[in-house]
Amino acid sequence: MSDTDIEMGWYLINSKPKQEKRAEEHLENQGINCVLPVIEVERIIRGKRQKVTEALFPGYIFVELQTDGQGWSKIRSTRGVRDFVRFGGVPGRVPETVLEHLQLLDTTDNQIETNAPRPGDKVVITEGPFKDLDGVFKISNGEERSIVLLTILGKVTEMVLENNKLKKA
Repeated sequence: MSDTDIEMGWYLINSKPKQEKRAEEHLENQGINCVLPVIEVERIIRGKRQKVTEALFPGYIFVELQTDGQGWSKIRSTRGVRDFVRFGGVPGRVPETVLEHLQLLDTTDNQIETNAPRPGDKVVITEGPFKDLDGVFKISNGEERSIVLLTILGKVTEMVLENNKLKKA
């Protein structure tokens, strides 16, 4: 049988928690074609807004393998890999169109704000003299502070607060 007769297919692998990148590196070192879609998100880490790159599907990696099962045994023993995603005990095959769409989608251009409040979001103050008061997030004032609108004694007041003292309501 020649190399042109080998049928390849895409499968989904479950990685160990927060080890998608490690699994991808070790699979690629073995010559396995992998796709790990990532996305850039904005998070508040230690009170500062930071952009971080995360897996679009945390805990999962797409791999291209021979459909006859040859060479699959090394997958489970790869660092960072847990096992194949299975349906009825059989590794589930992913349609190639799904991978084509994921590869066309440049997910690093898409930004998702997860725990960072956006203008107009309701927030709760978690520390200080105004603890447990509700407010409305107005705008970020640098990396560490934000401006919040609070209603105090019937009057709307702007306050500058540290990001680590706010959370989305």
